[in-house]
Amino acid sequence: MTGFINKLAVATSIAVGMSAIGSAPAFAGTLTNPQFGGTAATNALSYCSNGTSTFTGPTCTDSLSTILSGNSSAPGGNIELAATSEKAGFDFTKNTALTGTIGGKDIVISSLTAADWESDMDNNGKSLLSEWLDAAFAANQVTISNNTIKAAVETAFKNNNGRQRFSDPNISYVNQDNGTGEISIGLAGHYNASTILKEAMGSTTMFGVRLADLVPASVQASELVKVIYNNGPAKYLYSFAATASGQANTSGTGADGISHNGNYEVKLAGVPVPPVTSVPEPSTMLALMAVGGLFATAKRKGAKNA
Repeated sequence: MTGFINKLAVATSIAVGMSAIGSAPAFAGTLTNPQFGGTAATNALSYCSNGTSTFTGPTCTDSLSTILSGNSSAPGGNIELAATSEKAGFDFTKNTALTGTIGGKDIVISSLTAADWESDMDNNGKSLLSEWLDAAFAANQVTISNNTIKAAVETAFKNNNGRQRFSDPNISYVNQDNGTGEISIGLAGHYNASTILKEAMGSTTMFGVRLADLVPASVQASELVKVIYNNGPAKYLYSFAATASGQANTSGTGADGISHNGNYEVKLAGVPVPPVTSVPEPSTMLALMAVGGLFATAKRKGAKNA
């Protein structure tokens, strides 16, 4: 009887182990088959990372999949969309996008155009520009109650290429929690965006107030990204909370030792991905058959002893 119990315990442990791996747990999915798209598909710039620095140029030879394989703890490299947005001659009617699939669903991640900034996606009578500026100042504890000054801020932002400056997102990663479906997109930016926002205010003065002085010395604000997921409506995503990326752009185009030192993560709801159910291997089937055989033996012995 003791020998039978031992055999039964071994066979049962095998069967339990096999059933435990019958379906895989939820895990993080990534962007599959990333490609450039949009009406200005070639206007993109790839930045590689060595863990402490981001860099572009001839030495950056990583594939799109490798560059976009980071996460919030280690953002890695990034892809700048609409890379020439701050240069003379930039066509603000065109966009650059990353396309691919995540969790089996199509996703388009794009830079913004001038028309995007004027859109009223919430149908509340406010443009995206107005909503974003209001949110940016509110998130950084700045109150502008005078509507004339508020309008002047919007005008200054337009006249000093503020829209272009915040329309060229640097995409670090695109990940999905397959269990909840939530999609996370990393945006490489300035951990402190104060200087950029001050420049976007220019030298405009209103009622004796220099608009640039409205911007605090420490500001967090990401660039904006336009996302179309699963052929649904466009969503404009942005963040006013950064974590230190542990790296900065030190060589190549636009290297300043500051860019990419902040990671802003934006999220959107996605469709959960069903767990993959694995087919038992032949060895597993043999183990299960062994368990059945042992039980059959036990039944015969029990009947004989009755």
